Amino acid sequence: MENLAALRSLVAAVQEGSLSAAARRLHITQPAVSQQIAALEQAHGVELVIRGRNGITPTEAGRLAVSHATEVLARLAQMGDELAALQSSANGRLGVACALLMAQTMMVPVLADLRRSHPGLKIDLKANDLIQDMAEIGADLAIRAGPVGPEAGTVRKLAEIEQLLIASPSYLERVGRPKDIMDLGRLDYIQYKDDPEERTILMADGRHAPVTVAFAAQMPNLILHAVQNHLGFAKAPRFFVHELLARGEVVEVLPGQGPAPKPVYMVRAPGTQGASRRVAVFTERFCAQLARTPGFIMAQDLRATTAA
Repeated sequence: MENLAALRSLVAAVQEGSLSAAARRLHITQPAVSQQIAALEQAHGVELVIRGRNGITPTEAGRLAVSHATEVLARLAQMGDELAALQSSANGRLGVACALLMAQTMMVPVLADLRRSHPGLKIDLKANDLIQDMAEIGADLAIRAGPVGPEAGTVRKLAEIEQLLIASPSYLERVGRPKDIMDLGRLDYIQYKDDPEERTILMADGRHAPVTVAFAAQMPNLILHAVQNHLGFAKAPRFFVHELLARGEVVEVLPGQGPAPKPVYMVRAPGTQGASRRVAVFTERFCAQLARTPGFIMAQDLRATTAA
């Protein structure tokens, strides 16, 4: 059990980027997180994280350890869910918090299918881009794209979202196609919401592309509207724009050079063992939807089950 606690501390610290954020997420003290990671480092004789003024950074050994630890913790959580699901019912309410874009796209077929196959299961969907406290909004599960947040509970990685830089062909013809990410600074960037700190885009190869923000769009559909009206380029998940790409209405700005993928996590609130069957039914159908949608790279432990 001590090893499992240490693995949870390591995973949380690397995912959150700091020991203090990991402590808040796990509801323990910062010294406890630090001591557990130090114990792991001593046990294996390797440095797992580099501690700095701006947080922590995993070493190569740390990234390897987190990869295995994430899988181990996910498998343990899955085992607990499946054992509990054998003794519970799929009927009843299940509160699910989800980001707005995923709620408007991925959730629609999931809810429709569950309504037909499990009419006694009542999904209460709470769509919001804010990371809200699950207890306050009455959510049993949260689907998070990007930061997990300080939430207590079981965290399971489901997939990664492929991200693209897109623009209309007419816009690129007018301003000239960039040849490298450093050329992006001369183009107008359409930002999702207003983030004054976003001055670069983290690319999949680890480099940072400069951006010049033209304006911020407060909703995902407004970003597409601005792109289709030749106002600039934007960052968007492939699943959201794959049909526009297929029709040629938008194109990749730098084919083969996209932003870093965004992880998708499922966070399960503490004390939901009685809803295990409902959680299992929803998770299976939601993961199947992710697997069949272009632009999602399923987590390793889910690839075999979703491909079946």
